[in-house]
Amino acid sequence: MGKPLPHDLISQASGLIAGDELKKAALDYSRAMREKVERDQGGLLSVFDGWFARVVRRLTEFDASHPWEESVRENAAQSPAAEDLQWDLLRLRLFLDRWRRGRFVTFAERERSQIHYHPRFGTEFSADVLLTCQGAPSLMRWRGQPLMKNVFDFAMYPALISDVRPRTIFEVGSGLGASAAWFADHMTFCGIDGRVHSVDRAKAQMEHPRVSFYQGDCRSPEKLFAPELLGTEPHPWLVVEDAHQNVVAVLQEFHKFLLPGDYLVVEDSDVKRDALRSFLGAHPGSYLVDTRYTDNFGRNATCAADSIFVRTKADERAFRLTLAGAEGDKEIAFATSSPGLPR
Repeated sequence: MGKPLPHDLISQASGLIAGDELKKAALDYSRAMREKVERDQGGLLSVFDGWFARVVRRLTEFDASHPWEESVRENAAQSPAAEDLQWDLLRLRLFLDRWRRGRFVTFAERERSQIHYHPRFGTEFSADVLLTCQGAPSLMRWRGQPLMKNVFDFAMYPALISDVRPRTIFEVGSGLGASAAWFADHMTFCGIDGRVHSVDRAKAQMEHPRVSFYQGDCRSPEKLFAPELLGTEPHPWLVVEDAHQNVVAVLQEFHKFLLPGDYLVVEDSDVKRDALRSFLGAHPGSYLVDTRYTDNFGRNATCAADSIFVRTKADERAFRLTLAGAEGDKEIAFATSSPGLPR
């Protein structure tokens, strides 16, 4: 039997990319994928690359005058063995609907598109995956301490650190200190001359040569870190909020010091949506979601669902950010008034 299509996704599929627009996006992505495979992967296809190519090849065998959705539906009605293609087409549409929007999108746009996904987490994954992705029954560990990150973020953060190359990382919510040490070690792996500052209500007792631990309370966000520290630590910054207390006020305090090109990550954002709406509503045009990190393993395959932000200008002036990547450094231009940001 084929893969079952969740009823809520079937009912919402009409709002996804479709018709000629779907065909064009599929062919555009196919070209970009071939270039990427040759340039970055030595001609080797990933699992996703191979799947995408197979599905598009099957779809292009249908009558070109008909939408793929119609052809696949009629084909499944005539041949039950072909129902797998319905599932493939839905996954293709979900992916291309995201891809065509570009890499940097507003939080509001992400919320509008969430209708096609898990109602709480905004992802394609089932509750089973979400329940166990931190490890079950045991957590992953770093330097002998439990690391409260899920398996997707275990890959996402190193990529973000490698690309953005933050000189300073601020973490609100130290826990036992493993995540701060993990961040610092990855800065070392990437050859970044930087430091991690981490705060919690109880100062972490872990020691690391590149981490400073502090005691602080989110009820007094202006006292979490000394203004002198915030005013002098080198940029770019990576700020990670993982404390779950007085979230809006904590983010507002960091907003005073964040510069264009700095990154702000709000973890466990499924329970902080109202706080995010309030904070972002107070700073329109100041932050964009970077979907390279939220969606690399599937939509919102991270505990920071829709909440890995890059700081932008609040006005319509553009700024430029240099990101390191496999193809060398890339300078990316942002303009918050522009409808088309780079993928």
